[in-house]
This record gives sequence, structure tokens and C-alpha cells, in this order.
Amino acid sequence: MKSRWSFIYAAIATTLLLTGCGTSPAKDQESTNGSTGVVENVDKGTVTEGKVPDTEVADSQGDIMKDAKLRESDEQSYAISVLPDYSLISEEPGKDSLISANNEAVFMRIETVAKEDSTYDYLAENMVAVLEASGDGSAPTEVLDEKSIPSGEGIENAKVLALKAETVSITGIIFERDNMIVRLTIYDTPEEEYFEQFLRMAETIVTK
Repeated sequence: MKSRWSFIYAAIATTLLLTGCGTSPAKDQESTNGSTGVVENVDKGTVTEGKVPDTEVADSQGDIMKDAKLRESDEQSYAISVLPDYSLISEEPGKDSLISANNEAVFMRIETVAKEDSTYDYLAENMVAVLEASGDGSAPTEVLDEKSIPSGEGIENAKVLALKAETVSITGIIFERDNMIVRLTIYDTPEEEYFEQFLRMAETIVTK
């Protein structure tokens, strides 16, 4: 009798053990898989929502000139795309001014000449004197930041000089395009609030 009860107790204990072993791993596995799935979804969602497509970045940079209209100089042989808040005015033969309607003290003088031997070198050297005379007499420094140097199809030998005075920031730019040498003098606020717009418009100057 004693051995019979021992057998029964042993059988019950074995059943409970097997039931426990069969249930626990399954629950643990289900819990683990569920947790992993949530983490993966959050990670993917974060990457997708946080990423800015390259095309959107390019579009935002190109928007600055979207409303510009092509204008031809009355006195010189070039055309330029002009933004709505600016006016192109001919001062005298060989010199035009692109003036901001929001601040008449801010403008870009435009000079173009036919490309000939040594003409570029002369205008580049003379540009230093123009900047010194327009500022406080201090020497201008060359700008090496590519974002501040005109670029685009056909633009070559671009050089930029800058001079900061107390009430004005003056930038001289010279480059070659096709058979033309373009020299620009930008008179901007000390914070250079208009520089990028002037630069983008300058990059559109072409022979008409």
C-alpha cells in the first residue's frame, strides 16, 4: 500500500513538472518576440520620420531664384535674372546698379568688359583699390569659402575679396564667363543680410 501511494505521488509530481516545463518556455518566447517587434517598429518609424529627402533640400536651396525675371542692361552687353525686390539701373556707360527696394543703401554695382589679354589682371588689382577707397582704408581679405564664391556653367577664375567697416560690408567679385569679364562690388549691411541674393543673381549674368 505504501509503495502504491509512493507511485501515485511520483506520477503527480512528474505531471506537474512536465506541464510547467512545457508552458514556461513558450510564454517566454512569445514575450521576447513581442518585445523585439515593438523595438524594431519604433526604430524604423524614427528613421523614416526624421530623414529629410535630398530632393527637398535641393528644392529649398533653389527656391531663392524661382521668382526672378530676366533683365537686359541698357548700357552693357549682358542680361541678368533679377529678384522682385530689386531694380536694375544704368548709372553710366559701363556701370549698372542692382538696388534693393527694401534698403536703398544696399546695392551691387555691375561692370562688364570684353575679355582681352591682361584685362582680368588689371581689374582684379584695381578691385583692391576700389574696396579700400569705399571702406575705412583697411586692406580687404580674400574669401575662400566656396559658398561665397560664384559658380555655375561657364564661370571661371572667380575671385572674391571682402572688407568690413563699421556701417557697411563691402565685397568685390570678379569672374570670367564666355568672352566677358564681370566685376561686381556689393555694398551690404554689416550683417550681410543681402549677400546670398546678390550672389545668386550674379551667377545668372550672361552675354546678351
